[in-house]
Amino acid sequence: MKKETLYVAFSTQKGGVGKTTFTVLVASYLYYLKGYNVAVVDCDYPQHSISAMRKRDAEQVNGDDYYKHWERKRTRCCVVHRTKR
Repeated sequence: MKKETLYVAFSTQKGGVGKTTFTVLVASYLYYLKGYNVAVVDCDYPQHSISAMRKRDAEQVNGDDYYKHWERKRTRCCVVHRTKR
């Protein structure tokens, strides 16, 4: 059975309402708990909040033995892309 790609977007003109946080939470939920392959595209040039959050989280994971053990068990990949307008 062929799977269809599902596109989801979160947007609003107002800043500071939690779009980035909500996007990361939903992507994490779908990836880690539901097992979906997820790609997150950050279109907020030049801020790139999602990329900064991902970098910070990767540094935390790489510096903690608990997360290193957990990450070795993972076989899927989550990708964050930066885009320019």
